[in-house]
Amino acid sequence: MKQLAFGCDEVIFREGEFALTMYQIESGSVGIYAGYGSTNARLLATLGKGEYFGEMGLAECYPRSATAVSLEENTTLDEIESNEFSSFFEDNPETVLAIMRSLSERLRETNERYMEARKAVHDAIEAENAGERKSSSLVSKLTNMLRFARRSEKNDLSRS
Repeated sequence: MKQLAFGCDEVIFREGEFALTMYQIESGSVGIYAGYGSTNARLLATLGKGEYFGEMGLAECYPRSATAVSLEENTTLDEIESNEFSSFFEDNPETVLAIMRSLSERLRETNERYMEARKAVHDAIEAENAGERKSSSLVSKLTNMLRFARRSEKNDLSRS
């Protein structure tokens, strides 16, 4: 395991890159972005000391799903490479449990949002099939879901 240091606004890795590493934050903070550098960039999460990121790419061997950017001067990270992965987890079983809980929470939230979106679309289709004019109802439901997602995102950020 090696320690890396970053200045403010330095890219740690980019969405779409392939790498077999994960990171633990020793100091500072890291922003996780979708579409970083584009006009529709979106901050997905802000992570702080003790938190992990990049584990999905390491576990799945897929390209990165987001971009990680240091948010503070003197952000330091421990980089864990794939050849260290097994021994790191054997030596730190509590870390395995923390990462599993985090992944489980993210998956549960994604499933809930998916089911809400699916129900809204289903309800609108049923209303249209029944001959009712409910297109505005679909827009209203989807707008409310978007507001909920944004509130959840803000709550996630305030917890970090």
